[in-house]
Amino acid sequence: MSDSQSRSSAIKTQIPELGLTEYWYPATFAKKVKRRPVGVRMLGETLVLFRGRDGHVAAASNTCPHRGGSLMHGVCHYKGTVACPYHGWVFDERGECVAVLSEGPESAMPGKVRLRIYPTAEYKGLVFVWMGNGKPVPVENEIPPEFFEGRETALFISARRWDVNWRVALENSLDSHVMYVHRNALLQLMEPYQQFGRTGYSPRIVNGRAAIGYLRDPPRTGREFYPGLDDYWPKTEWRRLWLWIFAWRNARIRNSRPFLEDNEEWGMHTMVDGRYVRSAGHHLPSMFRFDFGGQMFTRFCVPIDADTTRVFYIHAARRKTRLGRALRAAYYHLFRNWALNINFSTQDYRVMAAQDYDAPEMLSASDGQLVRWRRLLLTARGMPDPRDPPAGG
Repeated sequence: MSDSQSRSSAIKTQIPELGLTEYWYPATFAKKVKRRPVGVRMLGETLVLFRGRDGHVAAASNTCPHRGGSLMHGVCHYKGTVACPYHGWVFDERGECVAVLSEGPESAMPGKVRLRIYPTAEYKGLVFVWMGNGKPVPVENEIPPEFFEGRETALFISARRWDVNWRVALENSLDSHVMYVHRNALLQLMEPYQQFGRTGYSPRIVNGRAAIGYLRDPPRTGREFYPGLDDYWPKTEWRRLWLWIFAWRNARIRNSRPFLEDNEEWGMHTMVDGRYVRSAGHHLPSMFRFDFGGQMFTRFCVPIDADTTRVFYIHAARRKTRLGRALRAAYYHLFRNWALNINFSTQDYRVMAAQDYDAPEMLSASDGQLVRWRRLLLTARGMPDPRDPPAGG
């Protein structure tokens, strides 16, 4: 193991287990916030979401400052407000206490008590929340560009809860596990069985916000002889039938143009010798992105607490006609959602749930993307400057 990899194994403990706070994160689907308040836990904080007077979703601290009542269990008696279920303290979308229903209109508390308010934004049916203490940065710079494209770009979004830390959920990508863990996943059966060799992905940093990796050397495919086993892996050749059946699909993907051709940071593509190479990578604060040949996939891992992550799966595809969008929606709901978000990702979860993340590591050359991603996280917004003395020092 190189000195670089050894340092990477050590610095993982410096990455906050509750996530990077000075960023925008998806919180929930806008359609879930109706006439009653909704509770969401993110980055170790519990928020209450409710509709403001103009209909936008407001987010506030869930704990009533009076005696700790849970606002998510309250009622929105009046438009643009939420009332604590315990004593009827009513707060508006600015966080101001505007009435105390258990004391009467003469209560002295209105105007003296405030909730913490978290800035929000809504795009393509998702509510995003700024979790930081600093001034929010423009949300347009922080979430994937396809959220701001017109109706020709269809977004299909689903969410799952994983009982693992967000670091585990995000590091589970772009390394040699793919061909082993997912060897029997339906989507993986359609592609050659690739061995990553001694080098794996070649990672690089783009704009200080994304770590992109690509296979510099053509991967070896098919069965390989392992001297230590005196046998071959894969053990059989039956995969060749799948490759023959889906040869047309792999040729189409190889010849496709990048989904975001002029945006290297978000498009996750690489130019090698004047040609595009399929790449993938991580983007701050907690995204993994991959261009599946004309359709962009994002796994956005939102920390809930130290042991739980909410994973948003975001699929983007462009179709010019209404019929094309309808067919794409049918494809997603009837096949793609199950094939990638359930069949494929459940295999990931099975190995992650049993992983001892805090154990000492012996990293391999194929963990190069992991090393670069961890180093990028240490430079993220809100992280301490390594040149500063430690707290209390």
